[in-house]
Amino acid sequence: MKKLALALAFTGLAGGALADTNVALNGAVTLSATAGWGDSAGWGGGVLAAPATVTDGVFLAVGTQWNTGSVFWSGAVGVDAITVTLNQKSLVSQLLIQADNDNNYLVEYLDSSNLWQTAATLSPHRSWGLDNGSATLGSPVLTTAFRISGAAGAGDAQFSVSEFQAIGNVVAVPEPATYGMLGAGLGLLALVARRQSRKGNAGC
Repeated sequence: MKKLALALAFTGLAGGALADTNVALNGAVTLSATAGWGDSAGWGGGVLAAPATVTDGVFLAVGTQWNTGSVFWSGAVGVDAITVTLNQKSLVSQLLIQADNDNNYLVEYLDSSNLWQTAATLSPHRSWGLDNGSATLGSPVLTTAFRISGAAGAGDAQFSVSEFQAIGNVVAVPEPATYGMLGAGLGLLALVARRQSRKGNAGC
C-alpha cells in the first residue's frame, strides 16, 4: 500500500493541473501597418495609448470615453488589427475584452499551421464609452497569438480596445527531471500491479 501511495505521488507531481489564469498578461502587442490608428473621427481628447496597455491586466472605469486610455482607430471592418503574442503556447477557454461599447470585435487565434482561425466575436455591453465583453469558447484553442479587428453587425466604424485577456493554461514543456519522476511513478505502479497479480494467483 505504501508503494502504491508513493507511485501515485510521483505521477501526481509530474502531471499536476494548473488553475486558469490570464495567459495574455504582458504579451507583446503590435498594430498592423494601416492608416486608421489614432483617428478619433472628430472626437476631442483622444491620445493613442501605448499598445502594451492592451495586455497590462488593467481594466479602465466603465464609461471612460472610447478614445481615452485605449488603442483606437477608425476605418472599414477588418482593415486594422491588433496582434497579441502570448509569452508561451497556451490552451485558452475564455476571452475578455474592454472596448468601445457599440462595436463588435472579431478575435482570431493562430493555429498549429500558422493560419488565423476565428475564435469568437466579442460584443461589449451596450452602454457608453468603454465597456466589457466576454466569450466562453465552445472548445479550448491551443495557440501562441490572437488577432483583434473590428467586426460587422454593429457600431460606427470607430473602434477601440483598452484591455484584452485570454483565460486558460500555459502548456509547459516538462523538464527532464519531470519525465524521470513520471517514469519512476509508472514503474512503481507496474511493480505493485504485478505483485498483486501474483498474490491473487497464489491464493487460487
